[in-house]
Formats: sequence, structure tokens, C-alpha cells
Amino acid sequence: MAIDRRFLDVGITILGIVNAPADNPTEGDQYIVGSASTGAFAGVAANSVARYDGSKWNFSVPRAGTMEALDASAGTILRYNGSAWEIVADFNSFIAPVNNIIASGTTLPASCSEGDTFLNTSDNKIYTATAADTWNDGVALSNGARYASSTDFNVYESNGEEFTASDIKDGGLFLNKFDGCIYVYDKIAGEFKRNGADVTVTEIHSLTAYDVVAKSFSLSSSIAVGRENQVILSVGGVAQVAGVDFTASGNLISWNAKALEAIGLVEGDTFVVHYIKA
Repeated sequence: MAIDRRFLDVGITILGIVNAPADNPTEGDQYIVGSASTGAFAGVAANSVARYDGSKWNFSVPRAGTMEALDASAGTILRYNGSAWEIVADFNSFIAPVNNIIASGTTLPASCSEGDTFLNTSDNKIYTATAADTWNDGVALSNGARYASSTDFNVYESNGEEFTASDIKDGGLFLNKFDGCIYVYDKIAGEFKRNGADVTVTEIHSLTAYDVVAKSFSLSSSIAVGRENQVILSVGGVAQVAGVDFTASGNLISWNAKALEAIGLVEGDTFVVHYIKA
């Protein structure tokens, strides 16, 4: 039988409130559906949470007061009030989000490997290497685009034509939209580090028919080695015990020959998973 979801209470990271998702989604990508849904979200109720499982989008409809979300695109914490997502915390005064951490300078490096990216502050473009020592023509940045520089440890913000640079102080924090993690600037080490030793990820996953048969599903990231038994998992608001009710390993949650197998999970049952990211 289906799991009772009346006690669902989750905290998740989303990539923004959108009417349609970005092209080429990655497994684990999550959005809140906007009020004029289209494309892959066409016909989906506004305010739904969308999660990509690697092959298709799954949707969950929240109930008032049962869900909070970190919006990595805006640097805010949102709570669903029954009719809309309202901002309950805003990090932008001290932890404003950036698009990504990227090397920067005024001249394209002569040496590069395929896939490398570079922020050229002289022409307001992002360049990507298409092959060894070969850069593309660059893509002009739009107004408001922000990047943290791994070269000089500034944050660069574009107005669509040029950049304004802001110095990051030792211990300064920022939210990286690319991976949804908070970073801190360690001036002595001369690098950006993910804030603290542990980065906790929260995901919501609705079982597919394949998951039910396989008795497992994949997370968007791997679990930190040695922290597998610290994974917090609940279904229907009921917490399960790692190693007893389920197994957590790598990026996989499974329940073959574990106590959770006896519940009789079905397609659509919803899991909430909190884990420390590798």
C-alpha cells in the first residue's frame, strides 16, 4: 500500500523558481514550478517541486508549512504557506550567490585543457576551451552575472558591459549556484574552501517503477566515506535507521534484504534524505 505522506517535512535546495527547466538537466536538479509552466513543466501545478531523476522529471505538491527550500539562484530560504513560497531568510546582505568559481584575468591564457573556463574581465565574456590550447569565441555576460575568481579572490559582477570587482575578505562567505554549496575564503591557504568540513545535502525523491523493482535509487551526489551510517532518511514522515532499515553507499540508497523491504514500497512513495556530501 502507499505510504502516508501527511507528515512530510523537508528542506531542499532548488535551482530557482522557473516556468521551464534549463536544457540538459543533471540527475538531482530541483526547481519550484512557476505560475506559467511550459516545456517539460507544461501543465504542472504552480508551486510544485520538480526533481530530475536522470531520465524524467518527478513532481511533488507541497502542503502549507511542510516544506522549506534553499533557493541557490537567489540566496534565500523559502517556505510554502499554502498558496505561495514566501522568503523567510535572505542571505544576500552577507552571503550573496555567485554563478560559479572560475579563473579570471584580462588576457586569455595560452595554455588550457578542453573544458576549462575563463572569465575575461576586459571584454565581459566567459570563454570555454574546446580543445587543448584552443578557446571558443566567448559568451557575453548579462546584467547581474556574478563570479568568484579563483585567481585573485574577488567577486566580479557584470552590468552587461563591464565588471565591478569586490574584494573578498579572509573568512568571507558566498553561495555557489553551480553546486549549491557555501564557500569560505581562506586567505592564508590562498583558496576557497567549502564552508566547514561537512556539507549537508537534503533531497526529496519519489520512487519510480524501476526503483521499486531495483529496491534502490540514486542520490545526486556521493555520500562522504565513513558517514554512511549518519544518513538520515524518512518516508511518510517516519525515520529509518541506516544499516538496519536501508543501506547507504556511494550515491545509492538501497533496501534489499533490509527492514524497509517489508513495508511494500510502491511507485510514487516519497523519500527525504539528509546526508553529508563527499
